[in-house]
Amino acid sequence: MFNTTVAEASNRLGVSVARIHQLIKSGVLAAEQVAGIWLIDDGSIEARLKNPRKAGRPAANSHKGAVSRFLLMNRNHEVLAFKFDASTGEFFDTDEIIDAKRAPLSVMSPRGKKASSTALSYWWAHRAIPKARHGIEAKLAELGLADTYDLPFKSMGLSLSDQYWVKPYESDIDWHDVNYFENDFAEAPVEEWMADVGLDSPDNTSDGVLSKRWVCRDGVRTLLKGGTLLEQEPYNEVIATELFSRLLNEGDYVPYRLEEWGNSLVSACPNFVGPTEELIPAYYVNDVLPRVSHRDDYRHYVECCAALGVEDIEAALAKMIVCDDIMANTDRHWRNFGLIRDVETLEYRPAPLFDTGSSLWCRVPTRELAYAPFAVDMRPFYEDADRQLRLTSDTSWLDFDKLAGFPEWASDLLDGNPSMYGRTDFIYEGLQKRIDFLQLLFG
Repeated sequence: MFNTTVAEASNRLGVSVARIHQLIKSGVLAAEQVAGIWLIDDGSIEARLKNPRKAGRPAANSHKGAVSRFLLMNRNHEVLAFKFDASTGEFFDTDEIIDAKRAPLSVMSPRGKKASSTALSYWWAHRAIPKARHGIEAKLAELGLADTYDLPFKSMGLSLSDQYWVKPYESDIDWHDVNYFENDFAEAPVEEWMADVGLDSPDNTSDGVLSKRWVCRDGVRTLLKGGTLLEQEPYNEVIATELFSRLLNEGDYVPYRLEEWGNSLVSACPNFVGPTEELIPAYYVNDVLPRVSHRDDYRHYVECCAALGVEDIEAALAKMIVCDDIMANTDRHWRNFGLIRDVETLEYRPAPLFDTGSSLWCRVPTRELAYAPFAVDMRPFYEDADRQLRLTSDTSWLDFDKLAGFPEWASDLLDGNPSMYGRTDFIYEGLQKRIDFLQLLFG
């Protein structure tokens, strides 16, 4: 969970505050910025404690045979050349720029003349499985790998979230022969989360802490995702889908369903990124324009989207803010929403709503639910829910008649999860109170 401050991490790891910021920037420590304060994931701190790096630079001969030159590709467009040191995970010599406009948003300088090796390393770190994901340490040991940054190279960095991949310099490999949108990928017969990691699979580039796995269902690339202790998160995704279907247009959200897999129920959703598209998290969209001291996070993001030519961004954000408020979603961080870009036309649109699993008080222990307030700290623009709601200027789409019976529908679905015993009445009451408040505010 993202609840450790920089100062606390500094004490736990025995390094300076400046070093903690370096580890965040390089992606070694998973962190999110909330109200201007960096909060670090406990799991990544524990992983760092178990596998500390040796101080100092590697010996001169330690790079021998480990450094390779690659091209970062976007479909069949060559973007930039770089060298990668497999012994350290270091990117360098990134100055051969070929197609700056198709590079990851945060990697290029504003004028598109230079690429930042540090930014490329950070971007790559989020292309790999986080060290905090359950089972990854055992999988790395099984594969004989030192770190998760090696995993994407097992499958040329190919993903189902975008069109980026890496190929050896001067290689003649073609995108259409290797990408996962058009070609089959490894799918082990066992129903285990880590079964395909290390194979020719998009699982090598799946971000996020929750257990997940890509599968094919009747030719549709489908993402399966598990839950935590109470396994409430998959149910929450389906409840959010029901909410969205009542209020929003079909293309505004990603539909989730429950599926039995691995002796438990998981959420399943189709890939919402098309064969010429990429998902760009809002975290990187924020780098499009320089920060201005008097501009709040909401206005800065809207202006960055406007600079990219995105239409109707405030309408899309209003839907996200209001629906997240109803769901009491506390995890709409800057990587959980963003834009979709067509890498051929370079046109942008708001991404559909996805990843609403960490909602409906799923992290509040059952014994504390009776005493927990229905208000929650929200994200990404303001922790104060009322203040964030007031960012919405157009709620003409918000039809309260369509929400009639929604709390009952949600609690009935949750009753199907034995772990929810003693929780569903509270969730029903919480949902109804949040809807009632919105009706007072916007009705």
